[in-house]
Amino acid sequence: MSAVTAPYSPVAQRIEWAQANLFNSKLNSLVSVVTIAVGLLIAFLVAKFVLFDANWALVSLNRRLFFVGGYPGEEVYRIWIAVFAAAVLASVSYGIWVGRMRPYVITVGIIAVIVLTFGLGTNLYIEETPFTQEITSGGQTSTISGIDRELVWEQGWAPRWLYAFSLGLALPFGGTWLIMAALLALLVLGALFGKHVLSRWKSSPVLLQSVGAAWVLLVPAAVLLQIGVSINSWGSAFLDILIFAVGGFFSFFIGLVLALGRISPYRAVRFVSVGYIEVVRAAPLLVWLLFATFLKDELGPLGEAFSSISLVYRVMIVFAFFGGAYIAEVIRGGLQAIPRGQYEASNALALSSLQKYVFIILPQAIKAVIPAIIGRFIALWKDTALLAAISLINTLEQAKKILAGQTDIADGAFFEIYIVVGLIYWSVSYILSRLGGAAEKRLGVGERR
Repeated sequence: MSAVTAPYSPVAQRIEWAQANLFNSKLNSLVSVVTIAVGLLIAFLVAKFVLFDANWALVSLNRRLFFVGGYPGEEVYRIWIAVFAAAVLASVSYGIWVGRMRPYVITVGIIAVIVLTFGLGTNLYIEETPFTQEITSGGQTSTISGIDRELVWEQGWAPRWLYAFSLGLALPFGGTWLIMAALLALLVLGALFGKHVLSRWKSSPVLLQSVGAAWVLLVPAAVLLQIGVSINSWGSAFLDILIFAVGGFFSFFIGLVLALGRISPYRAVRFVSVGYIEVVRAAPLLVWLLFATFLKDELGPLGEAFSSISLVYRVMIVFAFFGGAYIAEVIRGGLQAIPRGQYEASNALALSSLQKYVFIILPQAIKAVIPAIIGRFIALWKDTALLAAISLINTLEQAKKILAGQTDIADGAFFEIYIVVGLIYWSVSYILSRLGGAAEKRLGVGERR
């Protein structure tokens, strides 16, 4: 009877891989040991700062300002509607086309514990104490009165260092514990519905087009939800995301038109497209933002009409047209990569120019340059930091205002404030990167055949 060979355990596989790749020679072993030691030291220092040394109280106290700025509290339901719609689309899309539920549910569960429990019983507030002080100088006595402010932290049930995991953000803006619990539950239920109900049709073009259309319509729907709320109330991360979403949405279609214009058989169309792209790309985004901010009537009726628009809308227009110039060059690269035979085949089928580009050429061109398009969107998102230079209260400017207005209670928490700003920018960039990676994987971009 032949012996049955036991399968390798995951641990044994990792040990074998490490021996073959990290410790296969004396030099590699030395480099691996030094690298691991340095990595552990950095991890220890970061954990020590985050859990024990950092002061997250000021972040927690101003969590609403970080996310929505001065948005009216009675109108915050508009933002929640957009958030719930995005959560439904994200979770259903994950369930349909990814479907790995165990790590997903574990991740959402950990987030739920952090958000919904670590903040229970915790209360942060500023205690103001009036004071009066007499000062005698040169035989004259003067009385000075004022208010002392102190940040009071009433700790909840968990050890104080645990709050560092949530940065004290229990709820990001407005809302109640129940609303946040419903949002997290929806993330799980939507993924389960997508996997067990809708995934059986995941190869159907109808389902793909429906979900894609829902994602596309989410941006204008989120903007329409803000009708009735003063633009002066838009601020912080909400303003950054809204300007990026609108600018990125329209920049793609503008870039598409410009890319096709560059290869147009009509010389006038080519001239206009090339001229536009070269002029817009010749100056940095900050210059165009300043131009949009201070333009009055220098350009006659057109300038007057443009300057009469709210600054936020003007900035959205600048982001759209600036991003479109770069997207156009990316798509043009994809169009140049299409083999000549594809054009000849579409001509042989007697397709019109519109049909040829919509059904044959553009899908292949965009598929080939998905990584570059995602890179441009990430760059456009990070460019929203420039809004602080034109007096719009974006995430970065809000952080500066918080520090300037609460210096007396900041207790040296300057670095922590900017860590949160960095995390907000990083989180959106990471989501865009992951979405691009998922699209590449589904479309087989970069695979060798």
